[in-house]
Amino acid sequence: MTITDQELATILATHRYALNSQTIGETFQIDVALPSPWTGQRPDHPLPVVYVMDANTVFGIAAQALRFLQNADGVPPCLLVGVGYQLGGPRRRRRDYGWLRTRDLTPSSDDAFHETLLAQMGDQPLPDIGPAGGGEAFLDFLIGEVRPFIAERYATDPGDQTLVGSSLGGLFSLHAYLTRPGAFTRHVANSPALWWRDCEAFATEAAAQPDPATRLFLSVGGLETDPRWPMVDHMRQMAQRLSARGLPVASHVFEGESHTSVIPAALSRGLRSVLAPLPTGAIPS
Repeated sequence: MTITDQELATILATHRYALNSQTIGETFQIDVALPSPWTGQRPDHPLPVVYVMDANTVFGIAAQALRFLQNADGVPPCLLVGVGYQLGGPRRRRRDYGWLRTRDLTPSSDDAFHETLLAQMGDQPLPDIGPAGGGEAFLDFLIGEVRPFIAERYATDPGDQTLVGSSLGGLFSLHAYLTRPGAFTRHVANSPALWWRDCEAFATEAAAQPDPATRLFLSVGGLETDPRWPMVDHMRQMAQRLSARGLPVASHVFEGESHTSVIPAALSRGLRSVLAPLPTGAIPS
């Protein structure tokens, strides 16, 4: 067989934008996936918006998972917005990804993790990539810059916004749930890095007053039991603490899955958990 024409494979009905953040001083890659075409959604009807972090690695998985859920699992038509970085260009090397996401997805500095990442990356971050602990600024960017940018281009429902993340992104989504009540109506936090800075998230939770109307899904892979990062135990502890307060929290341990292999399952289960309508009086599980 002779191949005469080659084109880049793309995900249908997706758009890509470059958005320069005045808050952070970074040009972000914003990917948008329209709802499944089989839903019959009118183009002018306001859509719920799902924001997924680490879009450079998970946007494709999230887009297809969300469309499948819209087709058969009771999930309404949604707009998916992936927030990532412009990697492989003159300004940002692909190996800068670890430093960039650590800057943006964490609530504070963690010297121990900095040394771990330094050993993995082999060199210090570029001078213009700030240190860890930029999570509050990144949250301001999402709410104050990304959200209006999307609303100018698509019909969206400002009262139905979901925040999704895994690992450091899971920590970020949970932190936003705890510290910015009402900023998002639904949260998915997969494998949240609750070990960050000596497990400070538990102190944050103890002082927080989350919005009781906000739905939260927590999950972890059953193999995430490294003594340095006991993520299964940490996730269970957080879920129990929040549930004991009467908050609408669902959680799940995906047995046999690792920190990386769990992501497709966690995205699918998490999105269905927070987006599918609940029967009257039911609590998500």
